[in-house]
Amino acid sequence: MSGGVSASGDRAVAAGGDIGWVHTGDRVTTLPPEALGPVVCPPGLVSVPRKAAHFVGRGEEGDLLDREAETVVICGLGGVGKSSLAARWALRQAAHRNPVWWITAESRADVDAGLADLAVAMQPALIGILPQEALRERALQWLSAHDGWLLVLDNVTDPGDVAGLLARTGRGRIVVTSRTTDAWYGIGRVVTLPVLPAAEAVELFTRVATHAGPRDTTGAERLCETLGQLPLAVEIAAAYCGRTATPPLAYLAELGRSGGPGNAEEAVARTLRVTLDRLDASNPLAGAVLGLLAWFAPDRIPALLLPSMPGVREALGELAAHSMVTLHEDGSVSVHRLVQAVARRADPEDPYRAPRVIAQARLVAEGALGRAVPLNSGDPVHWETWRGLMPHIESFLRYADPAEDGKALLVTLAVAGAYLSLNGLPEAAVGMYERALTGSERLLGPDDPFTLGMRGALAECLASSGRPEEAIERAAELVRRTTEVLGADHRDTLLTRASLAQAHLHAGLLREAATLQASVLEDMVRVLGVKCRETLVAFVDLAGMYQAAHRTREAVAVCAYATAELRTLLGEEHLEALSARINLAGVYASAGVTDRARADYRELLPVCVRVLGEHHPYTVLVEDALAELPE
Repeated sequence: MSGGVSASGDRAVAAGGDIGWVHTGDRVTTLPPEALGPVVCPPGLVSVPRKAAHFVGRGEEGDLLDREAETVVICGLGGVGKSSLAARWALRQAAHRNPVWWITAESRADVDAGLADLAVAMQPALIGILPQEALRERALQWLSAHDGWLLVLDNVTDPGDVAGLLARTGRGRIVVTSRTTDAWYGIGRVVTLPVLPAAEAVELFTRVATHAGPRDTTGAERLCETLGQLPLAVEIAAAYCGRTATPPLAYLAELGRSGGPGNAEEAVARTLRVTLDRLDASNPLAGAVLGLLAWFAPDRIPALLLPSMPGVREALGELAAHSMVTLHEDGSVSVHRLVQAVARRADPEDPYRAPRVIAQARLVAEGALGRAVPLNSGDPVHWETWRGLMPHIESFLRYADPAEDGKALLVTLAVAGAYLSLNGLPEAAVGMYERALTGSERLLGPDDPFTLGMRGALAECLASSGRPEEAIERAAELVRRTTEVLGADHRDTLLTRASLAQAHLHAGLLREAATLQASVLEDMVRVLGVKCRETLVAFVDLAGMYQAAHRTREAVAVCAYATAELRTLLGEEHLEALSARINLAGVYASAGVTDRARADYRELLPVCVRVLGEHHPYTVLVEDALAELPE
């Protein structure tokens, strides 16, 4: 059942305690007073990764960024230094722009998460309070109303993922980095970044290799040429030579044993092989740790995803010393995308990337995610943790073969889907539930309670994301299965029947929806009782269906009864009681009882602002409905 505001009742799906059945549920959020006022960006708000301590060259491109007033798109090979250039330039802007904010933008979900983080940074009182969708909108509204800010959208893979943001934020400055050189026409000025010129590549090598003291750099030009003058490969090689006092010519000999010339990825693969060969003797965990990190998103991998076993921190320290990872003050770790791509790619000739080693790293990453995710997705206290974990879950799912998903990942998928649903992202939740369902059918069987739960969650999300026909088909099949497996009077069977009615409502099949809902209500009253919360919410849903079908008198009677009972049972300000009260006001308005509707909306508005916040969808609905009522 949905029980949300309006007949469609777009409610979130939250995983139950045992994850066996996915229940629906709502929450009440009480906003602190400071969160109710206008957003004021604090001075000096800067979030930019400090990349490339040994930055060399790129003067012409930096000057262009200074001159250009519109969006600039920096394109080029992986490892060529796009992000380093953007970060260095962005940090220089902090003196006269505010905020200066970096968003990893590999997917639309990444962009939304980055905007939500910006909203929280501008207004820390919102931490753990508003769902991601509301935070994202809050940030977009602020950006569209102010100038003098800078956003960096790093590693955009599909221009469509940032199109909505660009359309609404024309008053500030945006810099994009991307490996994609096409599809940017009309969006911004494209700057293609080449590899470093020979002299600058040698300068980079020398700076890195000698930063801790003098080193023999004879042959650096030949080494840089062999590495294609790719900054990432040059820096890794230079860090190795500096750390081990290996002359460039000796390094060239080691590099020659690991393969011939190749593309940018091959150049990085060869430098990694040489470095890991050396580290294997002193810290054999280094290769395994790098292999684990390869499955997550590149930026800010949180400490809770790292193994707690002895030696891991030491391994990270060695990897950082050799320019293979970056360590942050909060314990998180960043890795270059190209390093990750190489570390994930199986190579039977490379002991650190043998197929069995890659498979083991994937299993370890899957287990790390399973241990890190909060099982109670509906508790706002965990939402900050979820925002930090979602990019890494999505990265793992992007690169891991679904046919190899294990049982541990099923729980991760279920609770991630619940989190996305609760945050108003049903389309993203559909993907989580679909993958969880596929894995559950394979690993647990079609009639396992977990499998049935995923079927129900998926059906509800499909209905909420504009795919009602699929929702009807899946919900109908689930009703048949739960009836066979659990029995006709089982609570979960009844809830599934209510979901089927909601799917019909989303599809515009009003008569069928009301008939199905009335039928299941009879059984809910008989089995669960007329005073049961879920029964009362089902009455509210039926009233919404009657209203949609213009059966106004029946809608008023049913909704008034259920609302009064819910207020008594749950309290005046419980979210389900509030949603019922809002629905009842809407029913009165549609019945032409405008004085009663206006009075109810006026009574509800300050309560919604205080309990939910002025930007909550229910608050906005009440405000809009009140404005539209004729005087």
